[in-house]
Amino acid sequence: MRRRRFPLILMLSATLVAGSWAANSPQDKTNLVELKKGIELFESVLNQSLAQTFGGPFETLNQARGVYLPGYGVVFSFAVNLTPLRNLGPFSSALTAKEEQVEREQEVRHREKAVNVAEQILGDFGQTFNQLSPGESVAIVIHTVAAHPGKVERSTIVLSAEKKLLDARLTHAISQERFAQKLSKTEY
Repeated sequence: MRRRRFPLILMLSATLVAGSWAANSPQDKTNLVELKKGIELFESVLNQSLAQTFGGPFETLNQARGVYLPGYGVVFSFAVNLTPLRNLGPFSSALTAKEEQVEREQEVRHREKAVNVAEQILGDFGQTFNQLSPGESVAIVIHTVAAHPGKVERSTIVLSAEKKLLDARLTHAISQERFAQKLSKTEY
């Protein structure tokens, strides 16, 4: 009985060692190193675009950050303040109905600006991730925050493009407008 177990244990050990060598091969490490460089570049471009678009302090609530999720692709996220700056001190007057309407319209414009920036950066720089497999995607998650008297409204917008859509944009097989239309968009 023991003689039969030894070859089985030996084969199992050899399989595990070979698997660990394959998992730690230089090719895999190089891909992750290159992927990390691509993530850092995309973060930099996205943060610069957000700073130029929103300009003022407190309009973007954090820097865009990216992460690679094996099997899914690359995901970036950032948060945007939709509420216009105003004096909220104890002696400030309440907003009129007209002022509240104007504020809500500004919030909608800020939300649209954030989505437009994300769409443009995905279309222009999504090809940075040529290490992704055909089934993987690049996504940008936009968290929005709007402060109103007595409540804070939060929402999330997710824009996602599969690698084949990014490749089509890279080769100019589709225009930026068509690319934006084909993006997967979810808002909640």
